[in-house]
Amino acid sequence: MSHKIELVAMPPEAVEKFLAEGIAHCLMFEITKDLLPEVVAQDAMLRYRSGQDWFWCLPRFFKNLSDGAIVGSACFKNSPDNGLVDIGYGILDSYGGKGFASAGIAAILNEAFNRPEVKGVTAETSVDNIASQRVLEKNGFKKTGTREDPEDGSLIVWKCMRKK
Repeated sequence: MSHKIELVAMPPEAVEKFLAEGIAHCLMFEITKDLLPEVVAQDAMLRYRSGQDWFWCLPRFFKNLSDGAIVGSACFKNSPDNGLVDIGYGILDSYGGKGFASAGIAAILNEAFNRPEVKGVTAETSVDNIASQRVLEKNGFKKTGTREDPEDGSLIVWKCMRKK
């Protein structure tokens, strides 16, 4: 099933309000911790305050264009480093397995590859998260290795390179 997704950007003021109050409104949407993990918001503000361009810090939400619902979110975890940016993403449980994650990742890849300094995008998935692995494969990511994370356990490392 194919869905049309629009990325909705969250301004720094909304992220600050979210961190202070645990909830924020962004372009008429209520943003809660199920859409934006607090650690992601904290990292966005820390990187922004340290001088990174907000484009690389800002949380993005997946807006389903058929009904206007916010179904998930994604972010760049870094500014381009040797032409690579890392992404993190998530889908609300009620929208899982319906193609929204694949559509959202396609949208964030499009944003990344519209920037000339980006040559590739990386991501990581749990070795047990088959659904997330399929989302990356559908979007052209290839497995490049594995690593152990003290908090998340065994992870698969993925990369998608700009098409020439």
